[in-house]
Amino acid sequence: MTLFEAAICAKIAYDPNGAERAARLGYSYQAIRGRDHFAWVGRKAGVTIVAFRGTALFGRELRSYRSNLSTDLIPWAGDGLVHEGYYQALWQVLAAVRRELKGAQEIILTGHSMGAALATLAAMLLEAERVYAFASPRLGNREFARAYPRDIRVTRYVNRCDVLARLPISGEVQGSDPLVREPYYHIGRTVRLPGFGHSISAYLSGIRMRRSGQYQVHQPQ
Repeated sequence: MTLFEAAICAKIAYDPNGAERAARLGYSYQAIRGRDHFAWVGRKAGVTIVAFRGTALFGRELRSYRSNLSTDLIPWAGDGLVHEGYYQALWQVLAAVRRELKGAQEIILTGHSMGAALATLAAMLLEAERVYAFASPRLGNREFARAYPRDIRVTRYVNRCDVLARLPISGEVQGSDPLVREPYYHIGRTVRLPGFGHSISAYLSGIRMRRSGQYQVHQPQ
């Protein structure tokens, strides 16, 4: 799978005509709908893609934005503490995604914004090999970041001036008394893109610019 194709798959997660868009790429399409959250699963040539939708700002799905605001750090299925809202969002769709992945060999996850956070978290639970994370927010505390499996290849793509990809800064440890706050950390290798803005369309533009050689990508040390 190419970087551009992974970004298109992330964009399809926002598209009400997702099945048609996925077919153009040669993928099957199975929609996974939670109460407020959404993902789709597709297969092509032995590869299984799972794309998680980010925050939806329209209709009833506006409720998905609440997950971004639940920034307490909570225990989860693995080591460390994670973002409460993203963990709860993942559990809305995780069981259905698992059912669709039966028999899958090569599993690749992708997503944009909150969807990138869900993809990164889900990779540990779905035995995924690769995560393409576009505009991903921070996901967990230092212990979580240190314990994240090194055999899962996570690449976090970030546009210039995308302030939202730097959040959240810190969260309250739920249940701590006295109150404890811990900083959030990113997961994976960072690749900076030349695009501006947070939208998935802005990220696709950044990828096109990178492919055309208009910009030399900086790889942080």
